[in-house]
Amino acid sequence: MSFVEIVILGTVIGGVWALVASGFSLVFGVSRILNFAHGTYFALGAYFSLVFYTVFSTFLPPYLSLLISTFFAVILTGITGVLVYLLTVKPIRNYEVMVILVTLAVALFIKEILLMFFSDVSISIPPYISGCTYIFGIPITYSRVLALSIAIISIIALDVFTNKTKLGKEIIATSQDLEAAMLVGIDVEKIFVIVMFISSILAAIAGILYAQIYAVNPMTALRVLIYAFAIVILGGLGSVRGSILAAFIIGYMQVAVSTLLASEWAEIVAMVAIIVILIVRPKGLMGVE
Repeated sequence: MSFVEIVILGTVIGGVWALVASGFSLVFGVSRILNFAHGTYFALGAYFSLVFYTVFSTFLPPYLSLLISTFFAVILTGITGVLVYLLTVKPIRNYEVMVILVTLAVALFIKEILLMFFSDVSISIPPYISGCTYIFGIPITYSRVLALSIAIISIIALDVFTNKTKLGKEIIATSQDLEAAMLVGIDVEKIFVIVMFISSILAAIAGILYAQIYAVNPMTALRVLIYAFAIVILGGLGSVRGSILAAFIIGYMQVAVSTLLASEWAEIVAMVAIIVILIVRPKGLMGVE
């Protein structure tokens, strides 16, 4: 695999990781919650989409079935994220260690449910578009191009929403000073719920895009969590833009390591990166002390 191919493929997977990590970082930045169930929403998005597609494709055209199944999968995953927050995280939100333990337990619980219904067989979702194009002489499927395009559009939409809308500015205010936000009349509990919903749907979109290029199984949720955690540590906890930058760095690293060594080594390198960054630069690329 050439350097150009590593850059191209790394950019695609980096876009997917940017969706996952931006949601993870957004939740921490606003509510100071390390949601270890975040990778689960990635897998749930893919599985929900496949289930809905299987149902809708029995009486609708394939392309329309894909679009409708994606919409329902994203919304349902968002609702799941909100329910997990309200039922398990909200009662113990002020106890950071308990939040980590509970969200990790939720992730393991959902993983076991997925194993019960789908076993450990990897699943893929039919791509929205077939065929391929050539970039610098390298064949790249349209599904990869579309995945990167959707990821970039979603990230831009998130940035515009948080910086240009009234609700987005309330989210920023809450992330900067929770008590001051409450004093000026911002309903911070509503903000927490909205942020959890946005975070979950970003992970779901990433999972659906990933499942159209590669494959997803119940264990994917934990692997995604490793990458998401490595990315937000590198980018800086609470910094969405830092996480987006770090996502592409990790994407290039993942493709390079998988090519030069083996795919299993990519996760090991990600864990080593977490350790090194925490020791050398604890605040990450764009984080604060």
